[in-house]
Amino acid sequence: MVIDNITIERTRLSLVNSSRNMVLALDKLRFIDANEMANIRNIVKNIEVESSAIENEKALRIIDEIRDVDVFNFTQDIVDLMKHIESSQEQLDVYIKAFRKLV
Repeated sequence: MVIDNITIERTRLSLVNSSRNMVLALDKLRFIDANEMANIRNIVKNIEVESSAIENEKALRIIDEIRDVDVFNFTQDIVDLMKHIESSQEQLDVYIKAFRKLV
């Protein structure tokens, strides 16, 4: 029984470590979302401003193509990823509590 409790406790600690790693991942993603996305939005604004001064038809078509393929529009993917990690962490917390009750 002692060995079983030790193994259960090690498993619980591994789950706790995983939860902490998820917190770190969320912090990094929030940083990306807050800071880097602001930089990308500024780049997009600059392209919009500069495109109004461009008269070259080929350049304008390329800029329109960039808009159509959403090269810079990936914020939602980051938000979805953060939500998925948060949901996974909530599930992990349930398992951690269940293991805690076993010991």
